[in-house]
Amino acid sequence: MGVHRAEQSLEIAAPPEACYEAIADFETYPAWQGAVLRTEVLERYADGLGKLVSLHVDAKVRRVSYVLRYFHERPRRLWWDFVEGDGVEHIEGEYLFEPLADGTRTLATYRLGVDAGIPVPGFVAKRLNENVMRRSIEETRAESERRASSRP
Repeated sequence: MGVHRAEQSLEIAAPPEACYEAIADFETYPAWQGAVLRTEVLERYADGLGKLVSLHVDAKVRRVSYVLRYFHERPRRLWWDFVEGDGVEHIEGEYLFEPLADGTRTLATYRLGVDAGIPVPGFVAKRLNENVMRRSIEETRAESERRASSRP
């Protein structure tokens, strides 16, 4: 067991603000993040951004639920700490949004560390993490670009 870490980066045809808006909009995850079944914001910061969030996820191997504490550096960084979970022992991670060229594109980096709490061979855990992350960051790109194209 132990924490298995992975990282994915890609370019998004949207400014960092649109990317951040998408990833910090926890209530909409079930509509555009394929693995997320349900979310609930349990506590908010004074500015309305989610602080404690409960997520229920289809992790392919099994369904898991967990609570994360989010920290915000809008629009460049969103990161989280594990509070508690069922079906997972630990999750840590972050999204970074770096503006490119004229500010209409973003380099998005997703870092994730997961301890599934069950014995999983390292190469299997790495492949699962990478596949889940790739799908998640690609879905984030699609949602960010959708939001950017609907702005006036």
